[in-house]
Amino acid sequence: MTADSLILRLPSSTQSVSAFHSLLRTTQAAAREAAQSSPEGAAAFASSPAPQLIFEVTDASDDGLSLEFRFAEASAEHAPHPVSAMAFEAFLDGLSSYIKSSPMRTLWGDVPTRGERSGQESGPLDDRMEQVLSELERLGDIELSSGVRRIRLTSGGVEITP
Repeated sequence: MTADSLILRLPSSTQSVSAFHSLLRTTQAAAREAAQSSPEGAAAFASSPAPQLIFEVTDASDDGLSLEFRFAEASAEHAPHPVSAMAFEAFLDGLSSYIKSSPMRTLWGDVPTRGERSGQESGPLDDRMEQVLSELERLGDIELSSGVRRIRLTSGGVEITP
């Protein structure tokens, strides 16, 4: 596994169409926003054609479903785009930061978004990461990884490495 891709592991290969669709749309928006948070990423998405987020099913079994996301050139060949590594690093940084600064949902149920909580400033990706986290939680125990980084969300809590 390289840092040029984002791997999403779901607990089942059978998923609700509406939940899966919503997850894909939210993940695409968050990955694009994360990519555009750097000058290099902003330049890549300002050019025409802009990089496309594509995915490939890398494993489908009774044990779960694994998807590999990467940014690619907008062509029939989907050649890898160099923005991928930076985009997924920024995406995982944003999601990790959001999770670490949020109250644990498993203890207190639904919590207000950061913008609704007094005394805390929202970061540029916080609203989008709140949406991503909500979508991921709907799907059960999941794992996101890129390179050596990993975020695991389970009913028992969250594990973030490194």
